[in-house]
Amino acid sequence: MIKDLNFYNQKIKEIWPDDSHIAKELIFYIKEKLGLNDVSIFIDNHKFSKEEENLINNFIEKKKKGIPLDYILQKSSFYQNDFFVDERALIPRPETEILVDHINNLNLKPGMKVLDAGVGSGCIGISLAKLNPKTYVYGLDYSSEALKVAKINKEKFNLDNFYLINSNWLEPFKENSFDIVVSNPPYVAPSDPHLEELKHEPILALISEQNGLEDFDLISSQAIKVLKVDGLLAFEHGNNQSNDVKKIMTIYGFKNITLIHDYQSNPRITIGKK
Repeated sequence: MIKDLNFYNQKIKEIWPDDSHIAKELIFYIKEKLGLNDVSIFIDNHKFSKEEENLINNFIEKKKKGIPLDYILQKSSFYQNDFFVDERALIPRPETEILVDHINNLNLKPGMKVLDAGVGSGCIGISLAKLNPKTYVYGLDYSSEALKVAKINKEKFNLDNFYLINSNWLEPFKENSFDIVVSNPPYVAPSDPHLEELKHEPILALISEQNGLEDFDLISSQAIKVLKVDGLLAFEHGNNQSNDVKKIMTIYGFKNITLIHDYQSNPRITIGKK
């Protein structure tokens, strides 16, 4: 039987009759994995080879398990760059680009030291290091497996101003070490009903005790020490956590605390000065 896109679209409709998003993901997958363009797919009605059929069937089987497309492709686009990702690190979110934007727009001076606490795939720290080659950017993570993913991306982008450290938050660092600390820490409460949707992402990078606030507290208590005078702490957080994060940062002595909203006008980033 000759198999083209129509064949697989019909198959997807039978499996997911109420989810048109899977069909759109298939087209994206075909373009990325098979290297086909719109003309080949839609006009020339490309007939898939046996090898191509195997790849598409693999995609369908993984989607049945709920695996995100980025993990299937082992690639995620962030800040105009393609990062390697797999299930050892979180998939970068578009909202996190706002955090990178804000830090980059501070016009970082040569020699400044930036710490990405909870580096994961490296998307934040690597983006800042690429944009500011005369700064020193450090990425730390408690997960040695996540650091392996970040190392792949460090090597991919051939960065000599980006350094990886395995540690439990900011414990290893001396006082007054950094100009900026940025963090997208775990902030999902263990009871959050949306966790099922994130079951393929590393639980260590998602869940935080104290209703999702424990790691904000830990990082704030350590950042106030390791930051230089007038240094900045910038958090990404859930859209219902901004008031609690501000309170935590205030308790530990941060001042001039400001809030930045995401693309949906939700409060997403909180920044304070030592």
